[in-house]
Amino acid sequence: MMKKIILADDEQRWRMLVHDYLEQEECDVLEAADGAEAVALLRENPDTALVILDIMMPRVNGLEACRLIRDFSQVPILMVTAREDEETEISGIRCGADQYISKPVRMRAFMERVRSLLRRSEQTMEPMRFGALELDPASGAVRVEGENVALTPKEFDLLLFLVRTPNVIRSREQILQAVWNTDFYGDGRTVDTHVKNLRMKLGPCGEMIRTVRSRGYLFDWARQ
Repeated sequence: MMKKIILADDEQRWRMLVHDYLEQEECDVLEAADGAEAVALLRENPDTALVILDIMMPRVNGLEACRLIRDFSQVPILMVTAREDEETEISGIRCGADQYISKPVRMRAFMERVRSLLRRSEQTMEPMRFGALELDPASGAVRVEGENVALTPKEFDLLLFLVRTPNVIRSREQILQAVWNTDFYGDGRTVDTHVKNLRMKLGPCGEMIRTVRSRGYLFDWARQ
C-alpha cells in the first residue's frame, strides 16, 4: 500500500526534486505551495502518513501550519528551512514538529528522516487497547469486552481523536475542527451530543471519556 505524504513548499523546483525521491520510495505525494494548502490537504486526507513543511511559506508559514495541524492530528511532521539558527529549530519543536532539517538538504540524510517518520506513522495505525476497550484505526473497528460496537464515522473519529492524546483536555472548538472541519458551522452542543451517544455505546468504557467543566473533554485511561 502506497504511503501518502503531503509536501508543502513554495519553491516548485524543490518540490519537484523531493517529489521524485519520494516516488522512488513508492509514496503518493500531494503537493502544497503554502501552509494553508497543506492544512486543507490533511483535512481532506486524514490517512496521510507524513507531512513535510517548509517554514518560510506565504499565507500561512510552516510554524503556524504545524500548530494548526496539531489541533486535529498527530501525523508525523518534518520541518524544513533555510534558517540554521537555534531559535528557529526550537520554535519548530515547540509547535509540534517531530524532526527538523536545514537547507541545503543532503538528500540521503533527508530520506533517512522520512523513512524513520514513516515507520512511526505505521505504528500509530496499529490496534490500540485500553483495558476492555479496543480500537483498530486501520479498519475502524471498536470492541468492548470483545464485543463489536457499531459507531458512526463521526463517533469513531471523535473517539480516536481523544484516545490518541490521553489525559489531554480537548476543547469543543478543537474537537469540532478535528472531527468535522473548519467549514462546519456547528457549536459545542454538537460535540456534547456525540460524546453522550459515544458513552452510551461504549457501556462501562464510556466512563473513560471525562467532562472537564468549562474546558472540554479528555480520555482518562485510568478509568478502566
